[in-house]
Amino acid sequence: MTFQMNPDFPRQMAEQMNKLKAALEGVSDSYSGQPVETIKVALSGAWNSVGNGASITEPDLSNIASQISAGKRVWLEDNGKIMTDD
Repeated sequence: MTFQMNPDFPRQMAEQMNKLKAALEGVSDSYSGQPVETIKVALSGAWNSVGNGASITEPDLSNIASQISAGKRVWLEDNGKIMTDD
């Protein structure tokens, strides 16, 4: 068996990352200041809707929801790291 790299992989990965960024930023903007449980439902749904097996699990789900609930902006860096305002 021989491994062959998908030549379109970099573009596909960038596309997936852009969808995840949009999902996180959309929830961050739309749900700022709302209850953590409400944000967790919205964030989980938005993240899962990206497809290709994307999912967000604990403790990230609760940590991010808490930051958004506190009114902090949350976003995803190009390297996949989740960032928040201080």
